[in-house]
Amino acid sequence: MAPKMAVRMLGTLALSGGLSLIGIGATGTTTSTATTIAVHARRTVKTRVTAAWPITSIAAGSSGKGYLVAAADGGIFNFGGAAFEGNTYTDGLTGLSGAHPLNAPIVGMAAEPGGTGYWLVAKDGGVFNFGGAKFAGSTYSYGITGLSGAHPLNAPIVGMAAEPGGTGYWLVAKDGGVFNFGGAKFAGSTYSYGITGLSGAHPLNAPIVGIIPTPNGGGYWLIAADGGVFDFGNAKFYGSTYSQGHTGLGGSHPISGRIVGGVATPSGNGYWLVSSTGAVYNFGGAANEGDTASKGYTGLGGSHPLPAPIVSMAADSAGTGYWLAGSDGSVYNFGSAAYSGDVPSLPTPGKSSAGGSGQNNTTVATTQAPNVTTTYQNPPPPGSLLNPTTNISANPNYYSSCTNAVDGGQSANSVPCEQSAVAAINTGRADQGLPAMSLPNNFYQLPAIDQLFVLVNEERVSRGLVPVYGLANPLNALAAQGSSANTDPPISQSTFSTGPWALGLYANWAEDFSTAGSMYDWMYNDGWGGTGNTSNLACTSPSSSGCWGHRANILVSNSSGYTPVMGAASINESSLGGWIGFESDATVLTEVANSELHSVSYSYTWAQAVAAGADPQT
Repeated sequence: MAPKMAVRMLGTLALSGGLSLIGIGATGTTTSTATTIAVHARRTVKTRVTAAWPITSIAAGSSGKGYLVAAADGGIFNFGGAAFEGNTYTDGLTGLSGAHPLNAPIVGMAAEPGGTGYWLVAKDGGVFNFGGAKFAGSTYSYGITGLSGAHPLNAPIVGMAAEPGGTGYWLVAKDGGVFNFGGAKFAGSTYSYGITGLSGAHPLNAPIVGIIPTPNGGGYWLIAADGGVFDFGNAKFYGSTYSQGHTGLGGSHPISGRIVGGVATPSGNGYWLVSSTGAVYNFGGAANEGDTASKGYTGLGGSHPLPAPIVSMAADSAGTGYWLAGSDGSVYNFGSAAYSGDVPSLPTPGKSSAGGSGQNNTTVATTQAPNVTTTYQNPPPPGSLLNPTTNISANPNYYSSCTNAVDGGQSANSVPCEQSAVAAINTGRADQGLPAMSLPNNFYQLPAIDQLFVLVNEERVSRGLVPVYGLANPLNALAAQGSSANTDPPISQSTFSTGPWALGLYANWAEDFSTAGSMYDWMYNDGWGGTGNTSNLACTSPSSSGCWGHRANILVSNSSGYTPVMGAASINESSLGGWIGFESDATVLTEVANSELHSVSYSYTWAQAVAAGADPQT
């Protein structure tokens, strides 16, 4: 049988940013004994990839069908008739961490009106173009140096809009500053009204959150978090939330939540604004087609709250419907806007893929987090952080060794099977200039989840990355939900509220012969193998952004002031109604602020592994 793998990065799609499924598989194999021939049909392996970075924007597909959803790490998710044209990962960037991270998170997106591409804008004013969307400049083109440096922005960029002819675009900053590029004409900014940005003598009442162009590009509206609307050029003022009797973000009759986005009707005779709680405010000829309250939600609190705040809005081509997007990837449709799906890699509470009848049968003890200082190679061997140029063949072929072990009466993760898979990993490491792993003396007697933890750290520290501190019990429980259901751990934006987890969440799942087998596939067999021979189903070409997603989840770099922690689970498939020769492995990796590191209980730590002989300086 062939292992099957699923992977998930809540903080990935660092990987594909826009991918939801990957798969790993292998060809069939037969093994024979003196008297019998045992044939094990290899199963296609499935891998899911997730980016736990929150969703930041939604845009209608330029073809008039479907929609595109963008995440903070530059991942793109396409639905309906909206075409996927790439994401920041296809540009060689590695999300918000890794070897080549973005300078700043993605905060906005605009579809190219011709229907052949789209742009993304980052908080620092960087612009990324895909498909037929032409690059017309960024704030760096003006000599501005992003969010820091000699000539930084006065305030971060918060949104963008495409010039209706597709010849350019506008960027808007939090202080009301507007930057125009290509054929997009400058028609003014809040400073044109005598407002002095976010401070000074006449500051904005609330930050600007978005820009809406008029249909002919002769003007635009800027919208503020308190529901204020500022019109420029030929954009006609149709009102603001103040016109409807609301008193901004405070006062006697405040708006519900904060305004986070807006969109105009196709004719420009009105516009809608949406708040973080899902409330929709309509003006002019823009008809109210409903809001999340009309679907039974009670905002961000109450008896039936939204699973996550609303962050963006887009209108369909008919102008009689719209979509709202939540930070967790949920999409809500109203009027004539057709529903085509949510971001599957960011499940919402009540919709998670966790379940199944299996239970985590690994018993672990709770230990107090010890202090640990570990040295590791820095810099790592040249190229060891880069993805292999091609899949590295398993040498020795642990598939055969593990199948033979099972035929001999042993179950998954037997010592002979694990030793063979460890040897295959060491072959892959040698290909990247790394020494063989120096495992703890008791490695083959460790519980499977401790083995997964050690293998993750051996791959990290030998490449100069900070070791994962320990197996956090709350994350072990989360990993077990995925492992017991043969699917990804159910990570979502709400997972951040279950512990002191910070920044991204990165999860992998695999069904394989052993823990080292799962690690081998994640690290060295996750790329393009040719048509019909590629294990990773999201890796559709040599340059596909779906390739090497599992590996990216393992080699994610930590942020200053934070330390990586993880959870793991491993369950024999026989307890889930499957074959005794396979196990269901899952990991979840995230970060904890150094000040919070000892507030978490751990079942096993890197200090314990090092004390037992783990040494990255072999």
